[in-house]
Amino acid sequence: MVELRGKALLAAILIVSGLDFLLFGRWRANTWAGGILAGEGFLEMLGDPSPTLTGLVAAIYDIGCALGAVAAFLFGEKIGRKRSIIIANVIVIVGAAIQTACFSYAQMVVARIIAGVGVGFSTVAVPILQTETLPAHNRGAMLVVQSGLIIIGVATASWLCFGCLYANSSMQWRFPIACQMLFSGLCLLCCPFICETPRWLAKHGRVDEARHVIARLLDKNDEGPEVKGQLNEIMEVVNLEAEMGEPTWGEVFTNATKTRNLQRLVLGMGPFMMNQWSGINVLCYYLAYILQNYLDFSTEMSLILASVAFTQYAVFSWPPFFYMDRIGRRWTVMLSSAGCAACMFVIAGCLLSTSYACAAAATAFMFLYMDCFTLGILPVSWSYAAETQPLRIRNKAMAVGVFSHWLSNFVVVMVTPIGLDNIGGNFFWVWGVICFLFIPLTYYFGVETSGRTLEQVDRMFMDEPRLMMGLNPNHTKVVKYSKEDEEKRFAAFADVKERKMSVSEMDRRLSVGSGASSA
Repeated sequence: MVELRGKALLAAILIVSGLDFLLFGRWRANTWAGGILAGEGFLEMLGDPSPTLTGLVAAIYDIGCALGAVAAFLFGEKIGRKRSIIIANVIVIVGAAIQTACFSYAQMVVARIIAGVGVGFSTVAVPILQTETLPAHNRGAMLVVQSGLIIIGVATASWLCFGCLYANSSMQWRFPIACQMLFSGLCLLCCPFICETPRWLAKHGRVDEARHVIARLLDKNDEGPEVKGQLNEIMEVVNLEAEMGEPTWGEVFTNATKTRNLQRLVLGMGPFMMNQWSGINVLCYYLAYILQNYLDFSTEMSLILASVAFTQYAVFSWPPFFYMDRIGRRWTVMLSSAGCAACMFVIAGCLLSTSYACAAAATAFMFLYMDCFTLGILPVSWSYAAETQPLRIRNKAMAVGVFSHWLSNFVVVMVTPIGLDNIGGNFFWVWGVICFLFIPLTYYFGVETSGRTLEQVDRMFMDEPRLMMGLNPNHTKVVKYSKEDEEKRFAAFADVKERKMSVSEMDRRLSVGSGASSA
């Protein structure tokens, strides 16, 4: 097998992660956004279920995803990031195959749970794989690829399902579902070319393998100073955490350790919860339904407008590549939240009237809301949790965050028809208020991870702990290292033992005299 190095290896990691999250986006869209449930043949196969049962067959997938996160909590750390992705995609293929061959409601429910378990498992492993392998100086930009492909998945599924909607056979729904096996298959074919993360290897005592993987990622010699320096930084944290012993399940939910596990767990869950409680899936799942039933568009026009919305949603998912590392995670989320809140308030106001002008304005601001969401909350939500968790419990903490994400998704999908039926357009006032609350929560409690290695993030919580971490200016600076700055920093750590000081002390000294800027 060819051993990729440097940019080629990073590209392979992004391809595997992208295919996995493209699949995640397609699967979420296939049921509602794309229009599968609008097909009479599909509903007939399900036995013409009631609205409640129809909603259940859509939302039960999220329960499967939550169960996948639980499986990752229990087993993910033992088997590693790479193997977790492989197992997850095999499970997804099994679930997709059963759905494609489905002939009953019960079979569809079971198959969607199976597929959800695979997706839930992979959505824990993939962000950790990327966070632990991508370079700190532009990690945020690279992570945008992952979130961008989620939305490309939503858009392509929407158009594909719309294109198949008028087929006169079960091809109307079997073909879009079967296509998902293609993406999992491609992901599995690419997995042999990626590496396990050096932090997981170091934590499990495979230090020589960790050194070699670092050398491959940096495209340096195994004994190069940059490789030795990065390994020294990782090993300092590994050794510190090893003194605490193997973490218990309960330890994940306490601040009794120096690493402040509970605080960081809640902090990492924040963007996941923002992702769901922003109201984004009110539109991702029900946009065509809202356009048809509340804005009086025809069925065909509603489906076309929804597909156009998801297409421009995908286009606007890429600009964060250029600014997320420059302005930082905190300001990216706060500006995005402000835009989302304003759009939700306008939508709610427009839905108070039934005029054509108000319907057009509401539609335009639904489009704009999706743009605001994908320009900030979305890309941060799938990176921040892994960046802020200590290595010792990273897999478990990430699993808890992903579990909260999928459980919240299930609740939002189930309550949206009820909320719209009871309070109509006033339902959007609720989401506007929630989006607005994200701003002070991020400002007071969030730390900045842009430009920092995962070990530097660890030291913020170890050296200067407080509840409102965002009020300490040292925790909110945006560190702007170049690739060369980062390599010089690692090279300086190569001989920290000989200098008889810790990596932490060396890093503080380098920060004083460094040319790297911060904002």
